[in-house]
Amino acid sequence: MQLLAALILGLMPVSGYSSLYVYSGPVSGFIDAELTPVGFGEGGIGSSFGTLTETLNYDPVTGTLEEVGSVTISPSSGTFNIVGLIYNPGLDGSATLTIGNNGIISFDHTSVYTGGGNQGWLLNVPVSGSGIYNGQAFAGSWNLILPVNTFINAVSSTSLTFSERNLYGAVPGQEVIPGTDLRTGNDDGTYYCSWQLDSAEAMTVVPEPQNYGLLMALPALVMSCLVSRRQGGVSTHPIE
Repeated sequence: MQLLAALILGLMPVSGYSSLYVYSGPVSGFIDAELTPVGFGEGGIGSSFGTLTETLNYDPVTGTLEEVGSVTISPSSGTFNIVGLIYNPGLDGSATLTIGNNGIISFDHTSVYTGGGNQGWLLNVPVSGSGIYNGQAFAGSWNLILPVNTFINAVSSTSLTFSERNLYGAVPGQEVIPGTDLRTGNDDGTYYCSWQLDSAEAMTVVPEPQNYGLLMALPALVMSCLVSRRQGGVSTHPIE
């Protein structure tokens, strides 16, 4: 029984150890997926974020914060013209783009948290599409990166209060068709995005003990100790 007590104490969570918190709720923001002949025009679709669902694994001992989840987006696809400006008037092409997967963008990001928040590329937004530009057909997929800063405002054994926001608004685009100037973004090579979660409370799920596997085996350990004790108490005298 002393061994059993020691095992139980050893399985108890250590104060300050990493715990999982879950949150689901609306988030404000948008992302513009654009295709642009640099300096000559643009075309694209704008999509808004909807419901954010995420799990935050916060470990104050190591200073790490893992965020795993997804966010809905609408519309998730659209068709548009790539239109030239005054320097290149007329219709240069058209395209159809899809953002995310079936209206959902997933993420899994781990970073070191500091008092000023953890800066991370929370969302690598997948975009795929096809179209024609200046008579050249194209198709492919690429990523738009949304930088999000997460701030932890308060932590307890049952909840974690946090806020998230995008600090930049515009980040560099990337070339879509090699050998051309067709990029993701507007005519200065950037695309626009926004992310805002003023204050949210994530509720804890089962804390993670250091020996979770042993905790799952605890019922078997208890039975084993009880059986061993009973066997040790049985008389060894022969029956007369």
